[in-house]
Amino acid sequence: MTADTRKLSRFTATFASGTFVSRVLGMIRDILWAKFMPTGSLDAFLVAFRLPNMLRDLVGEGAMNAAFIPVFSETLEKRSENAFRELVQTVMGVMLILLLLITFLGVVFIPVLLSGVDALRFITGSAPKTQENIALVVSLSRWTFPYIFFIGMTVFAMAPLMTLGRYAVPSWSPALLNVSIISCHLLVYRFFPHVFPDLAYALVLGVWLGGIAQLLMLYISLGRNARVWTPRFQLASPGVREILFLMLPVIAGQAAGEVNKLVDTLFAYSLEEGTVTALFYANRLTQLPLSMFGFATAAAVLPTVSAAWARGDDDGIRKTLVFGFRQILFLVIPSSLGLIVLGKPIVWLLFERGNFDAADTTRTATALAFYAAGLIFFALVKVAVTGFYGSKDTRTPVIIASLSMLLNIILNCLLVRPLGYRGLALATTISYGVNFFALYFLLVDKYSRLWDKDLISTVVRIAAATAIALAAGYALHVRLLSSYPAEMLGLLTPRLVTVAIPVLTAAVLYFFSCWLLRVQEVAFLFRVLLIGEKAKKRTRRT
Repeated sequence: MTADTRKLSRFTATFASGTFVSRVLGMIRDILWAKFMPTGSLDAFLVAFRLPNMLRDLVGEGAMNAAFIPVFSETLEKRSENAFRELVQTVMGVMLILLLLITFLGVVFIPVLLSGVDALRFITGSAPKTQENIALVVSLSRWTFPYIFFIGMTVFAMAPLMTLGRYAVPSWSPALLNVSIISCHLLVYRFFPHVFPDLAYALVLGVWLGGIAQLLMLYISLGRNARVWTPRFQLASPGVREILFLMLPVIAGQAAGEVNKLVDTLFAYSLEEGTVTALFYANRLTQLPLSMFGFATAAAVLPTVSAAWARGDDDGIRKTLVFGFRQILFLVIPSSLGLIVLGKPIVWLLFERGNFDAADTTRTATALAFYAAGLIFFALVKVAVTGFYGSKDTRTPVIIASLSMLLNIILNCLLVRPLGYRGLALATTISYGVNFFALYFLLVDKYSRLWDKDLISTVVRIAAATAIALAAGYALHVRLLSSYPAEMLGLLTPRLVTVAIPVLTAAVLYFFSCWLLRVQEVAFLFRVLLIGEKAKKRTRRT
């Protein structure tokens, strides 16, 4: 193993460990919210936090990877360290001005945006919000919105550090936000319950402290490693123009999905209390398999598609996309159906305690079933867009995503009155299904047919294996549930036994059934794991 390969492996391990810790802390945070936070307060905070999170996602890691890092890397490689430092200082100045302006405008105009929430009741048919409810969400939004400044500058600072190969601080710093929110929440709840007019302000305090902690850690690391401590305000720099030119398509491509999330959140807040929280938890559980399988498969497919396009190999692109679809279906079909069949026990295990009661569990599990039905489309879209990105066509996915966003808003208006919160989740699933099929048919027109007999045969076998595994898992859950007295089911251990054992059994039985049914993806997965293990042994020997 070469030195570069060892370095890349070390960087990958660092990032993976940081991401894992952040996700574990995020799940702990969500469980604590469910137990201690009053539903109305949590609804208001989630609406307030949606706004800076939307802007963070727009100018966050995607913009960093697509715009900051390539330009910084090129400057460092082709020019000099001094030119690199000057560019970093100049971009720091631009980001300071831009983020301060966005923060000011957000704090000023948030009441105008949120004033439309109560007007949505004429579409949803729900009861109007009280003045206290509206005043709380407006106040929380104004106090939470400056987080965009802290996280925006943090994301900027990550880019030069990663360009220099300093991955540790950028990969571990996101965990500070969850640590801060958890700490402030518990401290205020336990020891200072009356210091704020509402417990949600403890979460706002956690957001502020977490944002400041992340920025301070990145700023110190940036100063030590890149020797950049102060900004330069040279707005006409060619490097800045190049970064902005690269950022705009990324922001446009992500805007449709982020606007969808914001619209869904505002619609949900106009409904009965607890709807925002239910949709939030349901979406979090849906995102888990999507982040594990969808993004990973897309990341693996994109370089191969790009290389095939550079060679003019349309058949290679077609085979790679079909391979990506098969991998997605192998991993996501059981995840999707598993969340539908075992979703309620999973929600019950994770969240039902304290302020989160049985009615919240039912509402969250119902929303989860609607979201999980679209999980396949969510994941397939991630692979489908690589067929366009790999050929340097970023325009088509943006157009399709924008049309899907409009469809989602229209469906929200049509479905929310007869179906309530279910209509919001169903609208998201339908719009993503339309998004995928539009991309798919355009890819077929571009590269020819993207299915074959093997793909159809694989889907049938995967479906059969999933049915066997879930039937056994659900039956085992019901059997174990009947083995414990009702008074014991509120305890952690009986809950864990009645949910975790059936889920693990279903997972093992699924892979075993796929092996018996000769699903090729099982052998491929084991080969990947075997190669990885051999690589680890070679690394230890070297």
